[in-house]
Amino acid sequence: MQSSVLMFGFHDLHAPRHLTVRKHYERKGKTIVECRTSRKGFLPKCRDLVRQFRTHRKSCKTVVVTFPGHHLVWLAWLLTRFPRKILVFDAFISAYDTLVTDRKKVHPGNPVAWCIWLTDFVDCHLADEILIDTKVHKEYFSRAFRIHPADITVVYLEAPEYFRPDPHHRHMRGETFEVLFYGSYIPLQGIDVILKAAAILQDKHARVHFTLIGGGQTYGEMRLLATEWKLQNVTFKPFAPLKDLPTIIRDADVTLGIFGTGEKTKRVIPHKVIECMACRVPVITADTPAIHERYKEGQGIYLVPAGDAHALAGKIVELQSA
Repeated sequence: MQSSVLMFGFHDLHAPRHLTVRKHYERKGKTIVECRTSRKGFLPKCRDLVRQFRTHRKSCKTVVVTFPGHHLVWLAWLLTRFPRKILVFDAFISAYDTLVTDRKKVHPGNPVAWCIWLTDFVDCHLADEILIDTKVHKEYFSRAFRIHPADITVVYLEAPEYFRPDPHHRHMRGETFEVLFYGSYIPLQGIDVILKAAAILQDKHARVHFTLIGGGQTYGEMRLLATEWKLQNVTFKPFAPLKDLPTIIRDADVTLGIFGTGEKTKRVIPHKVIECMACRVPVITADTPAIHERYKEGQGIYLVPAGDAHALAGKIVELQSA
């Protein structure tokens, strides 16, 4: 059982990232042991994780702090000192890059932002190995937090098994050409770019209809924008359960990835792109270094410059005419 890998955290057992990391170790012949807490509150979580760790510590050689686990690395580090175990941190994203650079929830000059950066830095240096999702993201972590590239492993995100083509599903184009977006309303997504593309197409391409599923940080702002531009070709819907998404995706004519102009856009391949590609539904997304690591233009995926609503509108019309 010394080949066991302990998954340490409060992760969602069905989350795509967790399933991906499990597969990464299972392919290496490792046995996965879950050390997961669902307790409420930070201290109760820590106590529960310590209790579970003591039960499993003799059987595991490697401990993986699962995503999101930025505030648990220090605890896992203490627990893996004696007897010594390999400590892996599935960073997946940088808290600083997400909260300060991309979402702009904290100003870079704010001491809170410094603490967030320090958390990322310390977490990465406590771990023996860091898992990340793309090569360009690896380069960012290495540069931003002064980590040797050899200590960072790229583990590409995979779609859960139920994101697959359905041989019994027959998609027929109806009166409308359905364009689907789903996800959280954060700057990375570039939802304002999607709405501007909808405004460009509204009069001359009335058959094109946009469905936006999700919510979050900029949702209210985007609803106001849609009202201001008098968009009649956009429907907003709340988040859908993960297991409902494959059917929703397969019912669309084309799906949308991310279009934000921030630096993080260049470094990530979002869940939705991977899931929609797994369902074999065409995807339009920003042309970034990360996307070229896994996909080729025209092979189910269509690329436009980040932030360019006119290019997005033109690509939608092109696919509608195909």
